[in-house]
Order: sequence, then structure tokens, then C-alpha cells
Amino acid sequence: MTTLITSLDSFNNEISNSFCPMSCSVLSSLKKNEFNASISSKRLNRFSLAQVSSSPIIAQRSKVDIARVTDAYYLIKFQLTGNCSTKHYGREANLAPGDFVICSSSEPYQLEFQASYQQAVFAMPQSALQEMFQTPDDYLGLRMGNEEPTNGMLAQFVYSLSQRMNQLNPEALQSMEANLLDLLITSLKNQKGSQKKIIESSPEQHLQRIKRMINMHIKDFRLGVDFIAQTENISKRYLHMLFKSQNISVSKYIQQLRLEGCYKNLTNNEFDNISISNIALEWGFGDLSHFNRCFKAQYSQTPRQIRLRGA
Repeated sequence: MTTLITSLDSFNNEISNSFCPMSCSVLSSLKKNEFNASISSKRLNRFSLAQVSSSPIIAQRSKVDIARVTDAYYLIKFQLTGNCSTKHYGREANLAPGDFVICSSSEPYQLEFQASYQQAVFAMPQSALQEMFQTPDDYLGLRMGNEEPTNGMLAQFVYSLSQRMNQLNPEALQSMEANLLDLLITSLKNQKGSQKKIIESSPEQHLQRIKRMINMHIKDFRLGVDFIAQTENISKRYLHMLFKSQNISVSKYIQQLRLEGCYKNLTNNEFDNISISNIALEWGFGDLSHFNRCFKAQYSQTPRQIRLRGA
């Protein structure tokens, strides 16, 4: 059954009920009263397939949305018509018809459609897919391009199924789901070679981008795990995972950079007229007692001793 929708509020409700809570907004060039959409959803056997189309929108799943639902799903989004720009798991992808991307409902993501589009979305519990394929998270947010033969075959199958799913009986739908899953697992296994470099390099590239962002905001008192996760549109869990490979926590990394900045100022005669407390505040230390303890632990001397030594 296809539901026709003419208001953004109704579309938000339908999307949240069909998949998971999220927020959709129209692009600035589109008036709300010009909005049109449709959703068709079908339970195949154990899992569901939906077809979604709408006017140009931006769809976001935030940490607030994630907190509202405890069940974790993989949402495999197949681009049928139009284009989609995605941001998920620290990765960005641009989907054209025939491409697909895997999203996790337990991680923030953003989808942007600059023009009218059509997508098919296959939803299944994360535990179910992980039983069939051990490392689906390796592929979150990656563009699965239709130039790969197995990807193209899967995308064509999903397109045909989404067009005819309301005409099939339960027995046929059960068989179609089994075929879809076989093609999906085959496609993921086939990525092991062609996407290996992307999978291995993406977290490192994202870590370097986050470090650059930290350097840009190092004097901002708001800088911390929450600020970084929100700015980069990633979960705090993923952020901690990235820094774990560096054998340092996010907070410790920020603290070290700030201490280094304070040290340079204290040993530079150009800053002699600026008090130690103001230098600490300038570098984002709101608690001066905490700053003094951290500074001495780092340099084995107090800030005053370092300043006098550099005089």
C-alpha cells in the first residue's frame, strides 16, 4: 500500500514510524506547501522493504533521536532515482541511481537530496545481519557503487522487488527476501578486496580531520567530546574508538595541546605582561587549580617557575 503525503510533518511521522526517529527539513528553495512525498512499505518475511520518494529534503538522525529507541537496525538505502549525499560514521558518499549505502540506526547520519528522488530501504536488526556477516560496520557510510558487478546485481534486484512487492503473495515474498539476503552477503564479501584500502584509510583520514578541527577550536572553552561529536556528526563511541588507536583519550589530547600552548606563551617574552591566569583562560582552562596541577604534572614545574626560568 502506498501512502501519499502532502505535508512535511506527516512525512516526518511516517518516516519515524516506518524506520526510526529522525528529522526531515525541506531545502530553503522549497516552500512547505509545495512538499510532496510517498511511502510504500512491505514486510517480506522477517524483514521489511520500503520505497520512499519526496521533494528535495535533508534528513538527519541525531543523538537525541537515537536515545529515543533502543533497538539497533541496519538501514540499507538503495538509490533508485535522483542523487543523495550522505554523512555517516565519519564518511561522506554521493549516491547515484544503482548505488547503495549501509547506515546504522545507532549512529548519527545525514541524507541530503537536492532534487526529487526515490529510494528503497531494506531494514533488518543489526544482530541478524551480524550473524550472516561478521563485520558490516566496516562498510557503514561507504558508497557501494553499481560499477561493482555484485552491487549492480543487488541494486537491480531491489529495484524490481520494490516495484512489485505489493503484487506478490507471502510465499513469493519469503523467497525474495532469501534471495535479497544472499545477494547482499555476496556483495559485502566481494567488497573485501576492492574497498579494503578505503575501509582501512577512512578512520585515519577522519582522525586527522578531527585533529585539525581540534586545533582550530583549541581555545574554545566548549571544546570537548560532546562538541566534537556534534560538530563532526558522529557518536561519542566512534570518536573514542578513533583516539583509542592513538593510545590517548580525546580529553587528554586536548589537554596536552592546551598545555603546550600555555608553555609557549609562558616562555615567550612577548607575553610577559599577561598574567598566568589569563594565559590559562585564553587556552581554554576554566579551572585554574586544575590547570596548575596538570601543568606541573606535564612539565614537573609550576607555570610560575617556567615563566621565571624563561625570563
